[in-house]
Amino acid sequence: MRTTYAIVLSAFLAAPAMAQVIIQTPNPDASFHEQRAAQDRAAARAEHQEARERAAVGDYQGAAEAQRDARRDWHAANRQDEHAERDSSGAVIIGR
Repeated sequence: MRTTYAIVLSAFLAAPAMAQVIIQTPNPDASFHEQRAAQDRAAARAEHQEARERAAVGDYQGAAEAQRDARRDWHAANRQDEHAERDSSGAVIIGR
């Protein structure tokens, strides 16, 4: 009777652990996305500085355009970060 109880208890405890299969593979694209994100951030900083300089001399339309470009580059950097995060995990989860 104790052996049956022990087997049932161990099967019950092991069942949640076996409900999921995780496969991890390295993905070389993650480093590419990280590099691209760094480039986009550098471009965004440069364009932001350009916007400040243009605003300082009174070129408000040029400043707005440079600020818009900086914002676009910042969003692109965030997207690249998301791609890098997705590619670096490399996990495929099956189950649950």
